[in-house]
Formats: sequence, structure tokens, C-alpha cells
Amino acid sequence: MNCYRWWLCSFGSLPFCSFSNIHLNGLKPSNIIMKKSTSILEFKLFFRNRSAWIGILVLLLTGVAGLYFGKTFIANQQSVIEKAAVLQKKNTLENIRHFNKDIGLIFFHNKFSTANLPDRWAAFANGQRDVNPYLISVTMLGIEGQLYDTDITNPVSMLLGNMDLSFVYLFLFPLVIIAFTYNLISEQQESGIWSLLKSQTNALTKVIWRKFLIRIAAVFAVAFLLLTAAVIYLHLPVDSTLAAVTGLIILYLAFWFAVSIFIVSLGRSSSYNASALVAIWVAICIVIPASLNLFLTKKYGVPEALQNVINQREGYHEKWDMPKEVTMKPFFEHYPQLKKYPFPADKTFSWFWYYGMQQMGDDQAIKSRLAVARKLASRQHFTNIAALFFPTIQTQLAVNELAGSDLSAHLEFQQKVRDNHEKIRLHFYPSIFQEKDIASTDIKNVGLKKFIPTKIHNWSRLLPLLTWTLIMGTFAVRNLKCSALMRNTDTR
Repeated sequence: MNCYRWWLCSFGSLPFCSFSNIHLNGLKPSNIIMKKSTSILEFKLFFRNRSAWIGILVLLLTGVAGLYFGKTFIANQQSVIEKAAVLQKKNTLENIRHFNKDIGLIFFHNKFSTANLPDRWAAFANGQRDVNPYLISVTMLGIEGQLYDTDITNPVSMLLGNMDLSFVYLFLFPLVIIAFTYNLISEQQESGIWSLLKSQTNALTKVIWRKFLIRIAAVFAVAFLLLTAAVIYLHLPVDSTLAAVTGLIILYLAFWFAVSIFIVSLGRSSSYNASALVAIWVAICIVIPASLNLFLTKKYGVPEALQNVINQREGYHEKWDMPKEVTMKPFFEHYPQLKKYPFPADKTFSWFWYYGMQQMGDDQAIKSRLAVARKLASRQHFTNIAALFFPTIQTQLAVNELAGSDLSAHLEFQQKVRDNHEKIRLHFYPSIFQEKDIASTDIKNVGLKKFIPTKIHNWSRLLPLLTWTLIMGTFAVRNLKCSALMRNTDTR
């Protein structure tokens, strides 16, 4: 028996050289030990391949980079929020010092800030926190003219986006899965080993699945290692959110393994498998999300956003050329509790009238504002429906939702800014309308307001991922069993 045949026989691969019927020193090797030995050999062969180490190293390095950049991005936002809290106090004192003789002018200039505090999971998935404002500072003037102001940002950096760990899971892990599996069978065919294996074993399916399981174990080991590092480095709580994110990652990676196994089971060449899998990755991860975004922009366009700004400005500015009662009558209908404060109708200008005009601007824009909100809600609803058919979109939406960095969290934050603005108005209107001294107010005690997004645990988002994974997995297993690759070799 030559060395090559001895190597095959040592793992029970050759039916005519099976060690299951050979006794050495009176001992019969168990099938469990032999299976374990075969698995160890497959494990060693996998890690002897340089491409395996390169793939694992790429995931580890990009994962560490994602953790660092994600945490740095959120840390910068937290630093800005802390500075804004200090700056608001400082600016309030400066405004009091400069305009202490005119209480209305103080509130004309003074800004009140509301911050959208990042959840700890926001460092894991930055979501839309890089494109939507997380700190909004407004005066007591019309809210609709201030709510959509954002900082000046570099459009190129916004196009590229920020890197975080969720990016690594969503886009890089599938590529490594493809690299590990695309030539699992075809490489054996192209090298001539496959026909030899077919003739020497009656359990070819088990051999294939053993190879797949080694790669699945390697990828999931890296995934769990990075997730553990995220829990430690980002100080993530071990709670239901962690369980939900873990479930999403497991199902998402399992889906890509199922897709890869299905393509490999077709028995095509390595170049075909690689091209097909990369094409699927490009379609699911890049083309379809981009196309969906363009479709939503066209189908649910928001021209009302511009109209909202126009309505607010016209509603305010046109009141300068109208009689004061045109402003004050609807103003008192909006705030009947303020009728008890005397309105100085004989004055050419009064802060009572001015803030009334500002309120009329907001009131005139309310229809367009609600129209914008309905359009955005329709976009979100359509996206949620479309995501049922595309695992990458579904996973990204679910992770951002758990991290409090999605569109819903931002819209909730905007509403919180409106609520805070309304409370500040109602609190200080009486002092302004009665022209009290600024020292009689508690403006110095008004600090930065903090908003924490509502935690959403929508466990139903796991169901579409599970469904697609089972569908692709079932097709892959069935195709692998019925494939011509296994025909007349594995009859069990």
C-alpha cells in the first residue's frame, strides 16, 4: 500500500481499506474517534491555506477599525453635546449682560438646545446620526424656520459615510464567506481529485458538509470574537438588545452561507461560482438598496419641505404689512390663556405682536409640515415592506433601530425639539408680554435638554431573515443531494 492510499485508509475513506474491521493489539477504533480525526485533519487543511488566514485577518482588522471609528464618531458627538451644555449657559449670561434692558431682545437672541443622546449601541451602528442633526439649538422665534438647520459638512465625507462594526458584519463578512466557499467543490474537480474521491468513498455528502462546517465554525468564531470585543470596548449592556443583535448576526451570516452552498452545489467552475456569488453580493448589498432609495425619492418626493419653509416665512413676513388684529386674533385663539395679558395695540412695535407673528408663521406651515411627516412615514413603511425580501436591508434597518440611530429616532427627536420649544415659549411669554425685568425670570436655570430615543425591540424582524435562510438552506441541501456531483456515489 503506497503512502497516498495509506493516508486515505487512515481516515476510513477507502472502502477496501477500512480500519473499522481491523484490530490493533486487540482494540477496535471507534467511529467517533475516526470522525474526530477526520474533522481535525480538515481543520488543519483549512488553516494551512494562506487565503483562510488572510480572510480571518481582514475581518479582525476591519472589525477592530470599525469598533475604533464607530466609538470615536460617537465620542465626538458626546463631546460636542457636553460643550453645548456649557456654551448655552455662557451665551445666556452674555445675552443678559448685553441686552438686560430689553427682555424681548434677550429671548430673540438666546438659544435653547436639545441634544439627541447616543445610545451605547450607536457606536456599534452609527446609522443616520452622521446625516441628521443630533444637536438642535433654537430661539423663541418660529420653530419651522429653525428645526431643519444643520451644520456645514463635507459632502464627500457624507457620501462615503462612517465605518462602524455593523458595516463589517453587513458587507465584509459575506465577501469572506464567498472567498471561503466558492471553490470548495470546483477546486477538487479542476485538480482531478474529485473523481478519485467519488470512486473511493460512499459518503461524499458527509465529506462536503464537513468542509462547509469547518468554514462556518471559523467565520462564526470571528463574528462572536468581534461581538465580545464590542461588548467590552463599547461597554454594551448584556441585555435583550445584545440578544437581538446576536440573533440578527447569526441569521444574516447563515443566509450567506446558505446562498454560497446553493451556488457551489450547482457543480460549475470556480470562476462561475465566484462571479455568481459576487454578483449576488453586489445586487443585494449595493444595487438594490441604492435603487430602492432612488425609487423612494421619486415615488415619495417631499416638495412640501420647500413649501413648508415658504409657508412659514410668508406667514410671518406678510404680517408686517397687515393690521395687528390680523395677527393677534388667531394668536389668542391658539393661546386663549394669554388673553389676560394686555396687548399694547397703540404701540408701533411690541414684542407681544412680534412673537405673535412668529407663531402665525408656524401655524400657516402646519399643513405642509404634516404632509412632510406623512411622506416620510410612507417612505419608512415602504422600506419596511421591501426589506422583507432583502436580508441586507432588513438587517441594517433592524440594527439601526436597536441602536436608536434610524429615521424613526430622528423624527422622534424633532418632535421633542418642538415640545421643548413650546414649553419654553409658554414659560417665558408672560414675562415678555408684561415687559418684566430679566432678573425676575429663571432663564439662567434653563439648561440643555436631553433626549433619549425610545428603545424598540421588534423581534419580528428576525422572522424574514429566518425564512430566507431556511428557504435558501433547503434549496442548497436538496440541490446538493440531488446534484450530479453526488450521483451514483452516495446512495444513502
